[in-house]
Amino acid sequence: MTQPSRLTRIETALAALFPSGVAVAACDLASAEPRVLWPEERKAIAGAVPNRLAEFAAGRQAARQALAALGHPAAGLPMGPDRAPIWPAGISGSIAHSAGIAVAVVRHGPALGIDVEENAPLSPDLWPVILSPEEQHALPPGQTGRRVRQVFAAKEALFKAQDPATRAMFGYDAVAVTLANDGFDAIFRNSVGAFRQGQIIHGRMALVEGLILAGVAR
Repeated sequence: MTQPSRLTRIETALAALFPSGVAVAACDLASAEPRVLWPEERKAIAGAVPNRLAEFAAGRQAARQALAALGHPAAGLPMGPDRAPIWPAGISGSIAHSAGIAVAVVRHGPALGIDVEENAPLSPDLWPVILSPEEQHALPPGQTGRRVRQVFAAKEALFKAQDPATRAMFGYDAVAVTLANDGFDAIFRNSVGAFRQGQIIHGRMALVEGLILAGVAR
């Protein structure tokens, strides 16, 4: 029996992070086609170095694949002033890329966020940037550097899970994340954007194919 491809295994893990009605897709940067970017997308990435161009193209390619799976026609996805994709009316979505892979998730409905990171330890000098002392103390024992990167992925996914109309910039210290077996809980230390102080957001996480996948569906 033919084994599923790496991209298929990533997409399967990605879909498991979200409820029904969310379409997902993954694209290898090596197979990205910058030449097929839409004009409004090329404008956003004009002058980019080759690696950044490949990341952008792979993300848009994955997003269009996810939109197609949702039954939505292909569309250009320009970049907004905050560098987030501008989705078609009625669509919520999120794009992330790292370690040679781009992923995208879309749906009709509330905001959602995704992040992908290499499943490798994060340098100790970055730990206090990402986590508070209390968060570091609460980490499960062992492999601290990898756990910190998982918290980083969780906070990145949470940041992206904002409605464009109320999206706000906030730092890593605005929210405390506690890792669980298959996900994480995030509690806001103060109010920011549409999030309220003390609000708890639940997210899910998967470790697959050398990657960390973190997802939040509001």
